[in-house]
Amino acid sequence: MVEKTDLRLSKKIRLNNFNMVMAFSGWSDAKRIATYAAEYLRDKLRAEKIGEIDSKNYYDFAIQRPLVNIKKGLMKEYMPPSNELYAVKGKDTDHDLLILIGVEPHTSWTKYVGSIFDSLDLEEINRICLLGGLIDRIPHTIDPLISGVASTPELVGEMRLGNIEPADYDGPSSIHSLIMNESIKKKIPAISIWGHAPEYVTDIDPNTTYRLLDKAKVMIGLEIDLEELHMEGNLFKKKLDSLMKQDRTFAELVHRLEIDYKNAKRTPDYLT
Repeated sequence: MVEKTDLRLSKKIRLNNFNMVMAFSGWSDAKRIATYAAEYLRDKLRAEKIGEIDSKNYYDFAIQRPLVNIKKGLMKEYMPPSNELYAVKGKDTDHDLLILIGVEPHTSWTKYVGSIFDSLDLEEINRICLLGGLIDRIPHTIDPLISGVASTPELVGEMRLGNIEPADYDGPSSIHSLIMNESIKKKIPAISIWGHAPEYVTDIDPNTTYRLLDKAKVMIGLEIDLEELHMEGNLFKKKLDSLMKQDRTFAELVHRLEIDYKNAKRTPDYLT
């Protein structure tokens, strides 16, 4: 890896035959599905921070204000949006791994994406996996739907085998699409997989996060224990089930979604 543009490396590390996972808060991170999954990956694999993207060129602070930490009138910390890069050598993975956890930029997307690709050894990169989350009319009582987009027909075939539903979509895009487009230009295999969260979830959705990460680990050959996240997801579902018993209106909403989902034109083979 070489240091260029706005991605500043605090530690240079040689990665061989590596995969890269990216997750961005913002438009593509409904219910924190994407960033929660990437943070679990980072923490569980004990990834080492090796760099970050300078945020000053990419964010409108009137839209997303920096956070501060003030104690008894004394400024302790100033925290603009962070974009941090982590590395894992291939001890617990089939490949070395890079993890980028960031905030979708407000401006200069092309320069931002260029900073990422200019800092990668393109001859050593094996595959890019983008993680996303979206809100859907889907009940929590079924296994979460995971959909995806790929850069090659062969990868679409892999997604099908992995029970990831190939997406059909026309409309506004996230930074995923620009990264995918650049990956195609540079002939780097890339996938963007999205967890579909129930619209009534008000906080982090660990159940869909677990399902998303379970699919991602297969697509990029990760060896990682997801049991902790699986248990958190099951507890989350039990709380919603309990709420259905206590709240008739909520139960009726879930039942309507179940009926709508069964009647919708969705291929059941993609639900595992």
